[in-house]
Amino acid sequence: MPASSAWPARLALAFLLLVLSGASVLLWRQIEGVQQQRLDERLGYQARTLARQLESTLYLEVDGLERIARLWNRLGRLPRDSWEEEAQRTLAGFPAYQSIQWLGEDLRMRWLLPVAGNEAALSFRLSPDHPNYALAMEARATGEQRFSNSFQLVQGGRGFVLYTPLYREQDGVRVFDGFLQGVFRVEPLMQQLLAQLDPGSFNVELLEDGQRLFRHGAVEQAPQRSLQLPLSLLNNQAFSLRLSPTQELLEQLHSPLPGVVLGASLAISLLLVAALALALENSRRAQALQAANRRYKIEETRRQETEQRLHESRERLQLVLDLTDSSHDGLFIFDTTSRELLHMNQATYASLGYRPEQFAQLLRNDPEKLLPGFHRWLEQARQAQRDNLSRIFQRELIRRDGSRQPAEINTQLVQLHGREFLIAVSRDNSERLQLEAQLQRLSQLDGLTGLYNRRYFDQQLPAELRRLRRSGAPLALLMLDIDHFKAYNDALGHLAGDDALRKVSSVLRESLQREGDVACRYGGEEFAIILANTGLDGGEHVAARIHEAIASLAIAHPASPLGRLSLSIGLTVLDPVSDEQPGELVSRSDQALYSAKHRGRNCTYLWQPPAA
Repeated sequence: MPASSAWPARLALAFLLLVLSGASVLLWRQIEGVQQQRLDERLGYQARTLARQLESTLYLEVDGLERIARLWNRLGRLPRDSWEEEAQRTLAGFPAYQSIQWLGEDLRMRWLLPVAGNEAALSFRLSPDHPNYALAMEARATGEQRFSNSFQLVQGGRGFVLYTPLYREQDGVRVFDGFLQGVFRVEPLMQQLLAQLDPGSFNVELLEDGQRLFRHGAVEQAPQRSLQLPLSLLNNQAFSLRLSPTQELLEQLHSPLPGVVLGASLAISLLLVAALALALENSRRAQALQAANRRYKIEETRRQETEQRLHESRERLQLVLDLTDSSHDGLFIFDTTSRELLHMNQATYASLGYRPEQFAQLLRNDPEKLLPGFHRWLEQARQAQRDNLSRIFQRELIRRDGSRQPAEINTQLVQLHGREFLIAVSRDNSERLQLEAQLQRLSQLDGLTGLYNRRYFDQQLPAELRRLRRSGAPLALLMLDIDHFKAYNDALGHLAGDDALRKVSSVLRESLQREGDVACRYGGEEFAIILANTGLDGGEHVAARIHEAIASLAIAHPASPLGRLSLSIGLTVLDPVSDEQPGELVSRSDQALYSAKHRGRNCTYLWQPPAA
């Protein structure tokens, strides 16, 4: 072959090498991007979870103080022992409180719990020069709760105050009766929120107006990767959370796979181009041998040397392919038109129980039996690449035994010589999916009793009301409270109190014999039971069964007149045609529970509408 005619072929080989190298770099950058995306997704998920936990925790405590305020506003100024009982219940349900206080209408401190650690606040008066005076006056004017910015507490340290205005009837007129105040310290509030956070994964900062108020972990001055989310705390929009990954998490999520894939792809590209170049060279030499037979022996020797080099190149290529077999992630490349496999590593077929030829044949002849929705997935991959969207898909692969394996598949489509090839990296992410499902279940359960928690109750009650109204069925709601529980804790200690809560919770769980009935820990020693499709007789029957079961436990209670632990129950039955809202139903049950306690406790009281 003349030298002049060899140049176009050499230029074509150079162009092919450039294209293959570009595809290799693109694949490498895609896998690197996947790693970064995993970090960003985990960071965003953790940040949103913490923000929701902080907001939800505050709203739960807002509801607790508002419940005391409703009793105050409805019954008039509470006796001090009743106020202290309600306040102690709220404090026991949320250890992050610094104190719960009542400022009288003259804005002087009247009542305060606990006294220990808050002695400096006993003589406190909210004066006009206090940083929260204007916010408190706004709460008084609007009659709504207000959450303050951070400020220096008289007890020492920085904290927040939740102002709840109180009112009473005087000569038929509703007059201001001071504030019910919930005081939080910054440090205990955030430490309780972060109790379940993995300390080796994230650094956390609480910001107020952009200034750091609290930090958890070795937070850098300017972290390279962080996410900041605003917090909505009632009226206050000044706070935000900022999370950044620790170096330990960054090292944990780093994988050498991108570098291995890049090196393997470049090596394959070089070997392929080298093989083509050698083929061209052999053709040129064959023509030269025909023209000059006298150089036969020299050319034969050179041909043998070339074959040796080609053999060595193939061995190196096989080494690269063997290295890809060591990866736990599946890697396969196929022609999208003929579905012929160009390459696959061992993890691609071995994890599904196939032999290589079985996997290749199934992909070529009936891909739907290997990956359900194969053709729709292929179109989605093309559309995602055209629109520059994420090309990571959650799919299911069918094992040889017929079972299904969840798989996260990262795709890349490459066009070469008028043909379309798909490069896919698949990963078994069943453990991550199971962990996410487990976290969802744990978020709905109370850690001490194993019953559903308050958040689940607030979600389930409106849903049940909507469902039962459609079917025209009644609903019964029981609010339960352990009698003299503060005295029980004072006499026997909190460990005994926790054990009693677990035993009572077990009784409530066993007393519900129908699917769909739900028992929840409402807060502290207070519980709630939702009885779907249940009228008055069914509600009273369940309440009686609970009283009987609690009595049979015979849990000794030194401070109770009965000498044993007992429950008070408030019962409300909702007619299916009524249009009451969940808040009204809970309020009626609270009133019924309050009446049961004032009628001697250890009884069930049915809410009755007031006489016309």
